[in-house]
Amino acid sequence: MNPKRLIKHFPELANLPETEQRALLDKAYKDVFSQENKMKNWRSNLISAALMTSLCFLFVLVLRPALGISSQTSAWVLMLVALPVYFFIQQRRYIQQLRASLKKIQA
Repeated sequence: MNPKRLIKHFPELANLPETEQRALLDKAYKDVFSQENKMKNWRSNLISAALMTSLCFLFVLVLRPALGISSQTSAWVLMLVALPVYFFIQQRRYIQQLRASLKKIQA
């Protein structure tokens, strides 16, 4: 966890000193990724990975032949579109989990 990069996603912490921002983010991180939430996080990650894999298979087995795209082009599309979209969604989910934990801590 890089707190300097994460702080920009939490404008509600902007009025606090940097040490307090880091402490709150660290508490939220420990809360989100604690032992109690481990199975929930694993399940969520597995479901999203399975969904992404099935969408990629759908693209390769159904859409690629229907659109007449070459194998190389479809591989480039998956690498340049599907993979970054997956990473972006995972990052948004991670930030949402931290935000929910921060709200719980600050309440």
